[in-house]
Amino acid sequence: MKKASYLILIVLFSLLIAGCTATQKDPVDEVDDEDQTELLNDGELAVSFEFLDYQGNTVTLEDLKGDKVYLKFFASWCSICNRGMPELDELFASDRDYIAYAVVTPNANGEKSIEDFKAWFSTDDFPNIVVLFDVNAKFSRKLGAISVPTSVYIGSDGVLIKSKAGHSSNDEIEAFIKTFQ
Repeated sequence: MKKASYLILIVLFSLLIAGCTATQKDPVDEVDDEDQTELLNDGELAVSFEFLDYQGNTVTLEDLKGDKVYLKFFASWCSICNRGMPELDELFASDRDYIAYAVVTPNANGEKSIEDFKAWFSTDDFPNIVVLFDVNAKFSRKLGAISVPTSVYIGSDGVLIKSKAGHSSNDEIEAFIKTFQ
């Protein structure tokens, strides 16, 4: 009987300690309450990402606020991605009312390092494609890009509208961009 009482007491004490322990949130997942009031689109806010551009400058979601954003996640080893590069270059060259970036995840998921990727990727062949680096794939999964190619659409209010795995034609991208603010 005493053993059962001690066991119950230990379990209750453990639960009390666990319930009082503060959990740490990843700052990437935190959302300001003031941002919630100005949403134009239905859905949750996209994770506040930080990517590097070709020159090593940081590009954040906050930098792009007020503009619709299209992100094309791809990989150098992906044959579907590579076959779609000429079409993607055409999209990037077109007049559009949204910002577009191609995103790779160096040093993750079999992708080359930034230096090796830059040596592989020909800006002569695809002069209009603007590449960003999600170093070690820190944000890709949080944006719904769990495979390549993946198209990610973010509203002008920062809402993650859709993540779609697989190839999307320029016509599909352009048509979908028109469905949200």
